[in-house]
Amino acid sequence: MRSEKTPPARRYWAALIFLLVGTLAGAWHNRQVDHGKSDVVVGAVRGVVAPPANALGQVSRWCGEQTGWLFQGRALAEENRRLRERVAALEGENAALREAQINYDRLRDDLGFVHSQPRRLLAADVIARRPDPKFDTLVISRGSRDGVQPYSVVVTRAGLVGRVFEVTPGTASVLMLTDQNSGVGARAQRANSRAIGICKGDNTSQLTLGDLANDADIKVGDVVVTSGLGGIYPPGLLIGTVKEVKAEEGNLGKAARLRPAVDFSRLEQVYVLK
Repeated sequence: MRSEKTPPARRYWAALIFLLVGTLAGAWHNRQVDHGKSDVVVGAVRGVVAPPANALGQVSRWCGEQTGWLFQGRALAEENRRLRERVAALEGENAALREAQINYDRLRDDLGFVHSQPRRLLAADVIARRPDPKFDTLVISRGSRDGVQPYSVVVTRAGLVGRVFEVTPGTASVLMLTDQNSGVGARAQRANSRAIGICKGDNTSQLTLGDLANDADIKVGDVVVTSGLGGIYPPGLLIGTVKEVKAEEGNLGKAARLRPAVDFSRLEQVYVLK
């Protein structure tokens, strides 16, 4: 049986028509663009294609976010570990720098205090506070080999702390003013008062100036210093400020409650009078 062959012109007819239409469409598109007009065909195609393409992109990004750790988890975990270690190291360095600054400021202020004192001062660190809860005492880092003796007077830049009552070669125990067994001769510093009494502690954060005469001129706000009577404490050491005045029991005299000049709960370094 004889087969019929398709003529060459017909064989390429569809391709030629498609090429012609494409050329005309391209020319028309360029003409529209040159005249600043939009191409209706391109706009329609974009309107149809853009929404599903955008949705597909969002799905792809979501999948990447949810499953990316499967491929990068180990590297990210290692990086997070290194970052945490670095942050911890920086926090430690910052804490050390802050502590160094605090110590520097304290030592700078104390230097002026030391130079202003007529007696030589021996610096000591507080290494224990109230080892026996029944007594208000401190243990300091200086002892007999440093020249510290029983009844040595202990002060800070703020004022009087107390006296040494026990000494070892490397440490000393200090009876603070707030202890119930303490006692120091004291007087009002105000020039037209100079009222004299005995300052005692009661294991609280306040002090009592007792044994004042009924006619003693003492009032709230008066500054109280050591009187020098008794031979242990030199005169003029700051003790505290009067915050209340009242009659003693039995109306035998007056008593004043004092706010200590020293914050005994925050002592870190003290000085022993030599």
